[in-house]
Amino acid sequence: MNNVDKYEIRENLHYDSNTHFWLDVSGHSAVIGMSPLIQETSGSFVAVQFAKPGTSFKKGESIGTVEAEKHVGPLKAPVSGTVRLVNEAVINNPRLINEEPYDGGWLMEIDLSNASEIDGMITGEKNIKDWFESELKKFDEKGWTAQP
Repeated sequence: MNNVDKYEIRENLHYDSNTHFWLDVSGHSAVIGMSPLIQETSGSFVAVQFAKPGTSFKKGESIGTVEAEKHVGPLKAPVSGTVRLVNEAVINNPRLINEEPYDGGWLMEIDLSNASEIDGMITGEKNIKDWFESELKKFDEKGWTAQP
């Protein structure tokens, strides 16, 4: 675990630079969640819907929808797979995404259908930290993060 500014990042995860999702990969399955930076810039989450368990999807397809203070829209799959289970606690309390982005606020668990898609993700402590710092700077310049 590491911090960049006020954001916790975990270097044991895989981060998708396009969707800002993280994946905790174990064999041929993965747990998906949102990076703390993207969940903060969206504001507090008020509603979330996920694809049902058993639903197959390709990378870039919708795996659900979210409604937050500053964003309403689809959740685009960072990889291809099949939904194994969804986090019912997040459906009942979407603010868990903001409050516990890595723990109670994970979104779903999937079975990976194309494990090679993981290869394009950001991994390793230095790479993750460098990417996150770059994204934070970009988000700050665009006024997407709360300033003290």
